[in-house]
Amino acid sequence: MADNVAITAGAGTSIASDDISGVQHQRVKIEWGVDGVVNDVSASAPLPVTAPAADRATHSIAVALQTDAIMNSLVTLTPKFYSGTTAASQTDSTIIAAVTSKILRVLAMVVQCGATATDITFESGTTTRIHKVPAGANGGQSLGFNPVGWFQTASGAALTVTTGSGSSTEISIVYVEV
Repeated sequence: MADNVAITAGAGTSIASDDISGVQHQRVKIEWGVDGVVNDVSASAPLPVTAPAADRATHSIAVALQTDAIMNSLVTLTPKFYSGTTAASQTDSTIIAAVTSKILRVLAMVVQCGATATDITFESGTTTRIHKVPAGANGGQSLGFNPVGWFQTASGAALTVTTGSGSSTEISIVYVEV
């Protein structure tokens, strides 16, 4: 393609351009804002970012990590926390109570057993195994923050745990009700 292609505007139409060494270069507006408003884009100033902030009620994608809420499509979910000790040899012990028509989705978790090895099985209600932690003596598992969740219950089911005959187990969970 040829450089310096002539542009013929219609009658009375202007095209913004700069004359650089005898050659006209079309100017293109690269910043957000109202026409005629000039932002400082000199070499000493960073390029301004004036895009409007996303409103969580109308946008499902956020630009920054927001720790006060998790978005599920356009629905705001408030993170909740559980921390407690579950004794050894428990069967279907409720750690987070069921919420009518809600799924309990685990976003982060730390499990730490005592001096004797044990298994910790997380269940949806009292029937469906959803996650198992085989923990050695003083062992456990840490699942870091996962915005889509590590595991979840069925709708309307409690999050329960069954423990082996070893030591008691410390459990800390961050979850949302979906």
